[in-house]
Amino acid sequence: MNRSMNRTMIAVVAGGASLGGLGLLGAWSSGEDSVEAREMVFETRAGERLYEPDPTHTSVVFKIRHGGVANFYGRFNDMTGEVHFDAASPADSRMAFTVRTASIDTNNNSRDGHLKAADFFNSRQFGTIEFKSTGITKSGMGYEMTGDLTLQGETRAITARLDGFTAANFMDTDRLGFEARFKINRSEFGMTKYLASDGGEGGALGNVVELIVAVEAIAE
Repeated sequence: MNRSMNRTMIAVVAGGASLGGLGLLGAWSSGEDSVEAREMVFETRAGERLYEPDPTHTSVVFKIRHGGVANFYGRFNDMTGEVHFDAASPADSRMAFTVRTASIDTNNNSRDGHLKAADFFNSRQFGTIEFKSTGITKSGMGYEMTGDLTLQGETRAITARLDGFTAANFMDTDRLGFEARFKINRSEFGMTKYLASDGGEGGALGNVVELIVAVEAIAE
């Protein structure tokens, strides 16, 4: 995929009430195959540089408790976005991402189909998970990022731990890397299938979902 096509896909992370509707913005896609081009979420300010995630080297991984016995892991294979990075003042950086719910991958086609259906992500109605940062602050050796996450049409404020901000040139390309970690309660986004009656971790599926978003982004 050439850079201009990638830029067009990333433009779908539009601002609005709907990652606000990893707010990430309201769910703008009503179907798995519906993509609407929109403006970039942020204007690039003086001192910032725009980076876009390299899909080959960016990972979105989640963990949830299964049967109160063990942790289960899965991933999403399709994330686009924009990172406006200020090397002189990383806390002034901003970012927004869109994850395609139909790209969920748990290494089992039957389970993936169930997760895309109405019991869980309902990918036909809610084609994306969206995030838009609202602030970044220094915290110890890393940073904390606040932002709005939109899932299943519900928007909630989240706080993510950011570690490993690294800007470097690799293979004649300027790149930026970092890792974000955060937790959500899936019940807050209306996802209650197989949830324990007390909303805890003892049901067929737990309530707490831990996410890791490891980004390697390429400078525009």
